[in-house]
Amino acid sequence: MIQQKYYLLLFFIGLTFSCFSQDVHQREAQSVEDLLYKKDPTKARSMFSKDRYLVLEKVRSGRRTKFYKGDVFRFKTKDDMIYEDNLYDITDSSFVITSLNEVMNRYEYVEIKIKDVKRIYKHPKRPIRFGIANFSPFAYILIEWVAWNVDPITNPKLALAAGLTAASPLFTVLQNVLRSKKLTENYRLRVFQSF
Repeated sequence: MIQQKYYLLLFFIGLTFSCFSQDVHQREAQSVEDLLYKKDPTKARSMFSKDRYLVLEKVRSGRRTKFYKGDVFRFKTKDDMIYEDNLYDITDSSFVITSLNEVMNRYEYVEIKIKDVKRIYKHPKRPIRFGIANFSPFAYILIEWVAWNVDPITNPKLALAAGLTAASPLFTVLQNVLRSKKLTENYRLRVFQSF
């Protein structure tokens, strides 16, 4: 009797879910473009946009980073001006960014030649923060003290925790140093156009 109630309950649960589900053959097929955008958006964007885009290319490995219109582009020019603005337009030998003119308090269009770009930045500069998260290595020592009654002063892991706490701002400094790629014979900036 219990087994029959169990099967009856499963039957009603299955009937309920089958009412809300849709058969596979009744689903609308997705286009190839939609499937490519889901799998690899940057590759699909370069295939279907029919527009120019910038490519930072590592010559030895063939690794490429693509920048499209509307993307934030961070770079340094040969006259040591650093920009972090949106790409507005890309031509054969130059690109246009929207830059904030602080004197006039408005955005202006600035055209920059590709040959004038000296360095490309991958991400914005991270500020050095020193807060409660920097002291997280001491949490394990605290747990050992509470759970197993290990004296924190004589704990041999205290020196390691202090070293990691002191070195945590240095990791941010290291990330800021390694965030850029200088345009040399190994790294080059080019303009591509998808057809």
